Amino acid sequence: MQKIITDILNGSDRLKRDILKRNMLNRDMFKRNILKRMKRAGILILTLTASLVLSSFPAAIASYAAGAADFTDVAPDYWGYSYIDFSARSGIINGYPSPDGTFQFLPENRVTREEAVAMLYRALAAAGKLKSTEDYSEEYDDLFQENRIADWAKPYVAYGLKYGLITAKELADFTDENGLGIPAPREQVAFWTAKAMERTLSPACSLIYVDKDSISPEMLPYIDLLYRHGIMRGDDAKMFHPAEGIKRAEFAAVSNRVFEAANSGAYSVDQEAQSYRGTIVSVDKFNNKIMMTQSDGTARVIHINPKTQIVIDGKVNYNGLAGIHTGSAAVVAWGAFYDETDPDNNDLQLHVITKAEARTGSVKSVKKMDERTSILEIENEDGEAIYYILGKDSLTETTPKKGKEITFIADGVKIVELQ
Repeated sequence: MQKIITDILNGSDRLKRDILKRNMLNRDMFKRNILKRMKRAGILILTLTASLVLSSFPAAIASYAAGAADFTDVAPDYWGYSYIDFSARSGIINGYPSPDGTFQFLPENRVTREEAVAMLYRALAAAGKLKSTEDYSEEYDDLFQENRIADWAKPYVAYGLKYGLITAKELADFTDENGLGIPAPREQVAFWTAKAMERTLSPACSLIYVDKDSISPEMLPYIDLLYRHGIMRGDDAKMFHPAEGIKRAEFAAVSNRVFEAANSGAYSVDQEAQSYRGTIVSVDKFNNKIMMTQSDGTARVIHINPKTQIVIDGKVNYNGLAGIHTGSAAVVAWGAFYDETDPDNNDLQLHVITKAEARTGSVKSVKKMDERTSILEIENEDGEAIYYILGKDSLTETTPKKGKEITFIADGVKIVELQ
């Protein structure tokens, strides 16, 4: 135990400078306090090793507290108490030792980009979703030297590079000219987190945030994914604050929700299917956007994935957005028709319905998502494959079998009646 603690304390010069700068290092008191708390909590050395030096990776700046109760700056009624407790117990986000031997979490402090990547790695590890525990640092040594990546962060950043969570170009913004970590913007954290989840992006998205125009366009579908899955949302004023650095307590909440989502895996129509009813007021085919006024008067902007196929009244529109007319009352809807076993075989479709009518077709395939939800691939009279969701609210007793001719009524992408 003493050796583990000493090894951590005798880490890189960069690490020691960072700790000293924060005025949080009292070596003797630190070691005594760790041993006392570990003994009191009855925590095994294996647990200490897993939470501090995950999979043999070096820890950055570590707290060895057993949970939120050990942090003097986190009250039980603090909004993020349960998230901080989970993160500390799981070894995802560590706190800081104080000179008096107590621990602090510093929940309002901003997370640097290096720390964010490390925390995301640990969240994936806690959920059992790591692709590998191998240290790929040597592969990127020149890149790390060029961008002044701290020694303790290299294994985590290397993992992110290896598996496409981050790019080499992004490393230029990880540290300043003095090698100090730069805070991670909320939209950047959302981008990395959504990529780590490996969920299929939606065919379109329509964010509720008041400041959505401040979000980088390429980040929109990723932020939408996290919103739909309840992982990362804005404040009570419906502001996302994309450029603000994410706080430690906020990241604790994100890591907790990523863990839960990773261990859920259940398909949810409410999360995956979106539908809006109103009048289409404009179509921007150059920026792939539809603007509409909903029935309640709410203005809505729908951003469409360039790879999305447009389906108008049950038929594929090969002119894309150019085939959508303004001034018409319509239902604009889309759903996630994905196959997690074959991520490259996902059909993206957005439906525009201007008239309610019964349609006929042949069932080409049936994918059961859960006990009461299936995705039907229906071949229309033109031989085009159109996807619909048959859910628990559909007026039908049974799910049709492959090859069966059916007549149905759809509201957006959901079949509401099947004959």
